[in-house]
Amino acid sequence: MCPPAKEFEKLADLPEGWHFPSVKCWKSWAFAAPEGPGVGDGIYLFRYVSSKGWRYHSQGSGYMCEDLGIHEPAPFCQYP
Repeated sequence: MCPPAKEFEKLADLPEGWHFPSVKCWKSWAFAAPEGPGVGDGIYLFRYVSSKGWRYHSQGSGYMCEDLGIHEPAPFCQYP
C-alpha cells in the first residue's frame, strides 16, 4: 500500500505552493507528478529500502527501466 502523498512531499522538499495530488506505487517504487503555480512536466521517483523506508530517488521527465535496474515494464518508464 502506498503511503499518503504528504509523506512523499516531505521527502521531495517541494517548492512552496507545490504538492502531490496523488502518488502511485509499483513494487518498491513510487512516483508522483507535482502540481503548483508553475508549469512542470516531470515526475518525482521514490524507492523503498527495507532498512530505511521510503527515500527520494530523483526527478525527471522520463526514466529508462534498464537504467534503474528494472527488467520488466514499469508504469513510470519510457521505452525505446
